[in-house]
Amino acid sequence: MKVLVISNGYPDFKGSYRGIFIQRLCKELKKQELDIVVVTPKVFKESPFFQDDEGIKVYRFWYPSKNQPLGQSGKIPIFGMIIYMIFGFFKSLRVIMKEKPDIIHGNWIVPTGLIAALAGFITRIPVINTAHGMDLRIADKPGINILFGIATMLSKRITIVSENMKQKRGLEEAEVIPLGVDDVFFNVNRKENGKTVISTRSLESLYDVETLIRAVPLVLEKIFDARFIILGTGSQDEYLKQLAQSLNVGDKVDFIGSVPNTEIARFMSEATVYVSTSLADGTSVSLLEALSAGLIPVVTDIDANRTWVTQNKEGFLFKPKDEADLAENITGALDGSIDDHILINKRQQMKNKTSWSYIAEQHRILYNKVILGC
Repeated sequence: MKVLVISNGYPDFKGSYRGIFIQRLCKELKKQELDIVVVTPKVFKESPFFQDDEGIKVYRFWYPSKNQPLGQSGKIPIFGMIIYMIFGFFKSLRVIMKEKPDIIHGNWIVPTGLIAALAGFITRIPVINTAHGMDLRIADKPGINILFGIATMLSKRITIVSENMKQKRGLEEAEVIPLGVDDVFFNVNRKENGKTVISTRSLESLYDVETLIRAVPLVLEKIFDARFIILGTGSQDEYLKQLAQSLNVGDKVDFIGSVPNTEIARFMSEATVYVSTSLADGTSVSLLEALSAGLIPVVTDIDANRTWVTQNKEGFLFKPKDEADLAENITGALDGSIDDHILINKRQQMKNKTSWSYIAEQHRILYNKVILGC
């Protein structure tokens, strides 16, 4: 079986981690003897137009990216998106004619899922589309809602990464297949009585790591030996470092930068608590990794996180952008108020439901059903 994956994100070059979970799915599908081809945008100048990624053929299409991902500023660049979809559509048609896939799997319903749906409609190849959450943030905007509806209408099946996404009109009957977690996270030995907090989100405004930095001095008032590890990079990198210095907590916050995914597990082994300050999410791979590593999650009280975390059970939820509420919940997590047995049970549940081999198998089964017309 040959699968064409059309995705908004896929690692752009060696050392890039943008869309790494799409790459991980593709590699696991290849292990299960599927032939995988990828179409994705060429975002950066150094990104090759064609790449053989360990047997996975990756084709990239040009668009006026200005060396940054589409919509990274938070706004919807209408002109840029139109060019993006036109070039992505014709690139996909050329790849389909060359590679002759049996099925097309679109990721992020708008815009790449729409490209997949239209290409499948023209070529009569069945299409599965996956909503990841960020695409739902723009789905109700005028014009975008029409494109979203067309993409879902032309898809044979829709999958979503969390149960709460079924609340979106058009996704009520979607099949839930969450994102996967690398096995290395299930082998982390968490420090049960440690005082270290870790964040692994990108340093962009959407992920609001600023609120965590502002919470640090409030936590230190009660737990003076607490330590904070910040992984990731982004446009707010220097601002956040300066903020930590201005709050006199620079010596308590370690900005590590970008590290390979497997190295994240090593840093998690030094921590007890995981924090995500993100203002919006689909299913956060970072949260799944933290739960799989046995960390205590302290995450924003948003729909996507409530699917995985129950307040005062296996973790804590706090009001978005509220550093005082965040600090209070971090303090509670560090004080050992979560039962270790609950964390152990949660970790086993994660292993049963989110290992990449299991997730890839669910996709393979679905591909077969769609191709057979089931």
